[in-house]
Amino acid sequence: MRRILGYLVVTTLFIVSGVGALLYVRGGDAPETHLWTGGEIRVGYSGEPPYCFRTATGEVSGAAPEVAKAVFGHAGIGPVRWVLLDFNQAIPALLDGRIDMIANGLFITPERAKRMLFSRPFCRSLQGLLVRRGNPLDLHSYEEAAKSPAARIAVLDGSVEQLALASLGTSPERLFVVPDPAGGLAAVRSGRADALALSAPTVAWLAGESQGEAEPASPMRQAAGTPEGQSAFAFRPADAALAGRVDAALAGYIGSKAYLDLLTSLGFASGLMSAGSR
Repeated sequence: MRRILGYLVVTTLFIVSGVGALLYVRGGDAPETHLWTGGEIRVGYSGEPPYCFRTATGEVSGAAPEVAKAVFGHAGIGPVRWVLLDFNQAIPALLDGRIDMIANGLFITPERAKRMLFSRPFCRSLQGLLVRRGNPLDLHSYEEAAKSPAARIAVLDGSVEQLALASLGTSPERLFVVPDPAGGLAAVRSGRADALALSAPTVAWLAGESQGEAEPASPMRQAAGTPEGQSAFAFRPADAALAGRVDAALAGYIGSKAYLDLLTSLGFASGLMSAGSR
């Protein structure tokens, strides 16, 4: 009798779920397209100084948030709700509709551009390697890091540096994947990783936080044929109107004295600031 009742319950569940599925399909209920329609804008950021960080008073700051704040002011967009995300969660959160824009120093790549809309870049970066003091393995490029059988390299999960080292032939067991730059710095300081591969501005910032235990690899040779990383804001494809408003305001802000002073104060060299449109 228990078997019969169990069978009836299971059968009923299948029928109900099947009817529900049919109604879903026949009713044309597709997942809603997420659109920003004005008012509060949810902006995703990640802890990666000098692109993004929280100040001692808890304020969200860094190159990406500060440029975004200035642009929002010019475009009449706001208020802003800042959403802290691990770097590898920023793109899924955007596409799932949990945030409306990414402002974390995300680099433009062809693959990412197939899934999202990018603004014009607001800064550019070279490759960097954070190594222990004295650079024990004498690493000065991603190519050398990839070829060194003894080198274990920390990389941010989902970063262009992770992809670059993998494309250079670095075996997966030699890539120490971390969720954020702080984890990468900790790995280098503790000896769990021999280097951290990130953009040069972040590497310089982390070296300053390491109490002399880590330093940027110098000289740092860029991988052959590798363009400078270009950081930009990212949006869902459906939010073309929002992207257009932000980009128009950004065009007027890049190259201004306020823009130049901001990026200089955060350690960006003048040659790595985006060309102004003014």
